[in-house]
Amino acid sequence: MSRIRIPVAFILLALIWGSSFLFIRIAVRQITPLDLVTLRVFFGSVGIAVIALVRRADLRMPKRAIGLLIVIASVNTTIPFLLISWGEVSINSGLAAVLNSTTPIFSLLIAHVYLHDEPITGPRLGGVIVGFLGVLILLSNSMAGAGVQWDHLAGEAAVVAASAFYGIGAVMIRRSLRDVAPITTSTWVLWISTLQCIILSLVFNPVPLGSLHGDTLFAAIWLGLLGSAVAYVLYYFLITNWGASHATLVTYVVPAIGLVLGALFLSEVVTWRVVAGFALIVGGIGMASFLGPRRSQREQSRDERAVTAS
Repeated sequence: MSRIRIPVAFILLALIWGSSFLFIRIAVRQITPLDLVTLRVFFGSVGIAVIALVRRADLRMPKRAIGLLIVIASVNTTIPFLLISWGEVSINSGLAAVLNSTTPIFSLLIAHVYLHDEPITGPRLGGVIVGFLGVLILLSNSMAGAGVQWDHLAGEAAVVAASAFYGIGAVMIRRSLRDVAPITTSTWVLWISTLQCIILSLVFNPVPLGSLHGDTLFAAIWLGLLGSAVAYVLYYFLITNWGASHATLVTYVVPAIGLVLGALFLSEVVTWRVVAGFALIVGGIGMASFLGPRRSQREQSRDERAVTAS
């Protein structure tokens, strides 16, 4: 039975994460990025709370860690969610999926500075350079033709910045909360992010709950319940039953699914620059991951749990 459950879980996880960019693009057609992120983290916090309750998880957190969790919730959830949603107002969902796949590259760079056990070796540096060449090719898409498309370029930059924030958050979790159960960190981060977004929403732009279109509400629920809560269960099931190194292969599949879904459902055009950028980014991640120094399965599993805590 586990032989069937593992590939099914992998496919479902790739589809959920890969489709997130499609649903973001759908939702921001009606509501603002802040509206969407507020709804998304609200549904996500409800979903993760139910999972924690069912699993009888210990959600106790030392008081000294609350301040750190507020910072992590900001840099690993609230800010990147807002940046990606804002970016997708002006760029295609498939392009956003590819640009967001640069997160592991930023994680490597930041980890090299702050974590003594994550040095950048020659092969890893080569992977980082190849990955950033892919980013430059993608950004050049907004500079082709008669002139620079500044709104598109800003949207692309916002998604890349979100990837950098994810990298910062991952390193912070590895450094300070690696011994805390992933579900505990995830639950607290989503709860805090929800509170942050509700406050921002009340100050700047209350969510128009009474006028939400059906597809907008569905997108928000999908992003919250599936993208944050169910994806958590699937990912840690894969880590436990298949191993961390295998589970992280989903990183290579997600942008491809994002491209395909955007083309199928939103008629997005996949240019040669997007394909070339995607190939270089994925190739760079592969070089940095598989040609770097080997670590034990236990260390890999511990760190991968930390990276995807929210």
